[in-house]
Amino acid sequence: MKLRSAAAVSALLALLIAVPAFAAPDVYVVNFRHAEDATSQKLDSQLASALEMARVNAEEVVIDTTTAAKWEKAAHDAFNRDIVPVFNKWVGLPGFAAVVDANSKTVIGCVNASVHPTEMAREIQQMVSVAKGDAYISKASSGTTATQCPDAYNKPLVD
Repeated sequence: MKLRSAAAVSALLALLIAVPAFAAPDVYVVNFRHAEDATSQKLDSQLASALEMARVNAEEVVIDTTTAAKWEKAAHDAFNRDIVPVFNKWVGLPGFAAVVDANSKTVIGCVNASVHPTEMAREIQQMVSVAKGDAYISKASSGTTATQCPDAYNKPLVD
């Protein structure tokens, strides 16, 4: 019996050692959405396609304010990823996604449904390059507004 237990423990340890650790994401793609917002619905499908095409180490975090329960879950998700200031800045403003450096927790840029998923994927790839400190080729003359974030929706009260 002891031999069987020792073998099972050894096999379990070997399995744990062989399984690679999952790397933390380079960026969080924070999707601010509301089910009744047409722009949110369009962005959901485009963002899913863009993230698949971009093939980057990104984690989508959905900030859904459709119901109180989804709003609360979103707040917990933001807290668990230490991006509460990003949550607080735009919660309640649907239809765009903020790309946040997972290490520094700073916003690199935003994407919205006004661009094709291919362009969105390229923008996300560039933002991940910024987060990783890699060089990338920029098309400065393209004049895209995909990375412009909206003004803060929730502003702190001033005494």
